[in-house]
Amino acid sequence: MTGIPGRPLAHVLGTAQVPMRTRLPDYTYADLLGRVAYKAIADAEVEARDVDGLILAMSPTTPLGLDEPQYWGIAGLPGAHRFLGRVHILAASSLAAFRLACSYVASGRKKRVLVVAADLADEVPSLTGALGQLHDPFTDKQVVRNAIVSAATQMAVYMARHKLSERIMAEVVVKNRGNGVLNEYAQLRQAITLDDVLNSPVMTWPMKRLDSSPRSSGAAAILVGDEPVQPSRTAVTATGFGSYAGGRFVGSRMVPEDSAYFDGSDLAEAANRAYATAGISDPAEQIGLAEVYASFGILELLSIEALRLNNGGNAAELIRDGRFHRNSALPVNPSGGATCGSPISSTGLIRVIEAVTQLRGEAGDRQIDVKTPRAAVSAIAGAFQTHEVGILEA
Repeated sequence: MTGIPGRPLAHVLGTAQVPMRTRLPDYTYADLLGRVAYKAIADAEVEARDVDGLILAMSPTTPLGLDEPQYWGIAGLPGAHRFLGRVHILAASSLAAFRLACSYVASGRKKRVLVVAADLADEVPSLTGALGQLHDPFTDKQVVRNAIVSAATQMAVYMARHKLSERIMAEVVVKNRGNGVLNEYAQLRQAITLDDVLNSPVMTWPMKRLDSSPRSSGAAAILVGDEPVQPSRTAVTATGFGSYAGGRFVGSRMVPEDSAYFDGSDLAEAANRAYATAGISDPAEQIGLAEVYASFGILELLSIEALRLNNGGNAAELIRDGRFHRNSALPVNPSGGATCGSPISSTGLIRVIEAVTQLRGEAGDRQIDVKTPRAAVSAIAGAFQTHEVGILEA
């Protein structure tokens, strides 16, 4: 999204999320959407009739067992009479939807736009099987390829490049699980040790079970607008966005070894676009916290480096040495991140909500000392191929 560097694109008026769980048997998909939609409206202290746009983030649809949820899941939601569309980009869906909502407001076409997302991971016996239906039915069956195998490949290359042990690679997961203890919305709220990670079952070497996020259900919503409506509340604005999509086929991005698939340069391009719009030249100094998508620990390491938060060091060793922890100068995933719960459609919005909550000083037990009132948020879709980055400022 382009604009005058540093100028607000849209204000975050209200946010809502529900506690993430493996299953939410008491809710239907439409129930979840309604719950967070009206909770976000209440948080903003506006009326439902004041919402003049609605965007649904929903991906994938296969776990629901019913397709095209925009036709049956949004009836009665605020702004549904001015439905602006559905975004379907796997785990980047809701951050992309947030970007689009802000663009509608920044352009003057809408005054207040609501973004909603929900996931019910327990609607099908096998979430992995359901996700597998999204792949090419012919060429993708020639090799075993799923999110675990893809991330394990990235992890192995990262370890070899930096000559790192499996123990050092586990530091990021231990950090996030410790942060999740304080987050009432997290699905996993139990601290773990390095030995816990190393002794957990190997899924695809070097990836262990505890290196990955759990199967999650959840929901989130954000209302954005053209001006603040609560003068007594810290105003948080979106000041920059960047998106970038690489090639669909993983093999085309794996050669040479320093390709986008292994060094995160595609994500770096998205970040550079967001920084340019937000007027940021030195992110390691100008960003106060980051909520990055990390369904696997390796994705957080690549994200820290692609976002240039590391001043040139490798993120794994920096985390081992105390950088990016909740009490550091630049905390990353102080909520626990997707490590502690990752509903696919909602995870991008949850990153935004957690950043907004911290910038407002409303995070309760998980509140950190935000030394610089700017936050970076990110989301990744597909096999590390589609990247969304946003910048928020208080």
